[in-house]
Amino acid sequence: MDAWEIAAGLEAYGVNDGEARRLRHRDVFGLAEELYARVPRAVRVAAVGERGAARARLGGRAVAAHLLPGAGCVLAAGLPAAAAPVAALVAVALWAALRGGPLRAAPGAGAALWTYGLLGFALYGPQAVTALAGRGRFDPGAGTASFAALALSLAPAAALAGWFAAAARAQLAPSHGLADFADAVRPRLAAALAGYAAALGALLLTAAAMAGSAPLAGPAALGVLLFTARLLAVHGHPGPAAAGLAAACAAEALTLLLAAAPGHLAPPGGTAEAAVCGAAALVLAAQAFRLLARAAAHRLPPAGRH
Repeated sequence: MDAWEIAAGLEAYGVNDGEARRLRHRDVFGLAEELYARVPRAVRVAAVGERGAARARLGGRAVAAHLLPGAGCVLAAGLPAAAAPVAALVAVALWAALRGGPLRAAPGAGAALWTYGLLGFALYGPQAVTALAGRGRFDPGAGTASFAALALSLAPAAALAGWFAAAARAQLAPSHGLADFADAVRPRLAAALAGYAAALGALLLTAAAMAGSAPLAGPAALGVLLFTARLLAVHGHPGPAAAGLAAACAAEALTLLLAAAPGHLAPPGGTAEAAVCGAAALVLAAQAFRLLARAAAHRLPPAGRH
């Protein structure tokens, strides 16, 4: 525990700069510095920037773990006959990758059910809507290329999540109040989201070029939605993340029901995915700019939790 983590904890308990000034301190950070100075310590504690940077780095094993789901999807695209076992491998690899590194959230905070539901729709949903609505045949391989690009984006997502966490924690020390900290963190969050969108866009365009054609808007919106939700969960706000994913999953399930119902009222599956995931991503992004700009969202977990 150091002064900057104490400041984050004070904010989490509702202490703001105004209350700190009533206690004759310039802001919450000044109050935290005094509290830190008053507590005797027998050992040196690493600075928050040092500890944050150490936790944000991706080692070789972590990089390999985050690339494995994408490699599995590429394998599935090349071996259509083995698609089912490879899909199981991808699901397990994704679960294993998210258990460590900068995208690791507390147990039960990742809304795994909704995430896998959204991924399942990305892979088969648009084709299922087309078939159920009588607009064409079901093509199980039509979404494979875009899904592979989505899986390969896990590695840049982890790198950007780690960078954002380290950049936000490093901003704790030079900040002169909670508002100052928030103003400095929001551009970093915007850079992380934009960087991920650019990386995913490049992967999707490459997949489309290699496959001849592949959906772009739906998988892009889904990727940004999942990345934003994961950032919220990682930084202590799993509730809004799960709610956003659940709402998107329910809307996509409704699309399937409308496609199968008399009259076939559902829009094309790709359009539905882009609209649903895009709207959910915008809502969660607004939540992220509000919640992740707080110092309380950037407290380091206890040593040993990676």
